[in-house]
Parts: sequence; structure tokens; C-alpha cells
Amino acid sequence: MRFAIWGRGAVVAALSAGALALATGSASAAAVIPVTTGFGPSVYKTAHTRDGKVGVPDLRAGDSIFADCWDRGDNINNRGNVWYHTLSERYTATTGQELFVEGWTYGAYVDGNEAFHERSIPEC
Repeated sequence: MRFAIWGRGAVVAALSAGALALATGSASAAAVIPVTTGFGPSVYKTAHTRDGKVGVPDLRAGDSIFADCWDRGDNINNRGNVWYHTLSERYTATTGQELFVEGWTYGAYVDGNEAFHERSIPEC
């Protein structure tokens, strides 16, 4: 019985180390993307607005997001279906806070999909 408990602990430790390595590896592709539009983008739970927001304030021009990849989702107001996977939000224009809440922001409302078109971040 003691061996089984030790074995599970070793597996958990190995999985944790693997997750840390994966997280560290994906961080190299992340980019700071400034909000350059006047739309006031929100951070959503998924790339679909029906799933709701994550609970952080909406962004404004002058703020920025830290994103590691893009994916396809809702097409809002016929502006495309590009969404940025957001790791944190910097409220430079308002409070100066940085919040580390993961979610999705609509690319057209962040920077007019500029990071997508310039290939600043990879597809998820």
C-alpha cells in the first residue's frame, strides 16, 4: 500500500513538472498587444460571447493584453472571427493594474486583428 501512495506522488510530481515545462515553453510565443481601438473589448471565458465574461473590467484604448495565441470564434459585427487567448490584462490607461485572468478577447476590438495579420502570435 505504501508503494502505491509513493507511486502516485511520483506521478503527480512528474505531471506537475511536465505542466510547468509546457507553460514555460508556451510563454516564449506570448506577446503584449496594445488596445488600439475604441471598442472597449471584454475578456470572455471562451471565444464565444454566449459563454460570458471572466469578470475583469473591459479594456480601453491605451490598455493592453498579454496573449499567447489566436483561434477562431464568434464573428462580431462582420469584423472576422479572430480571438486572442489572453493570459493577463494591463489597465495602463485607467488604473495601472495588471490582472492575471485567463480568457479570450476579440481581435477586431483589441487591435483590428493587427497581431493576427502580422503573425505576432501563433494559432492555438
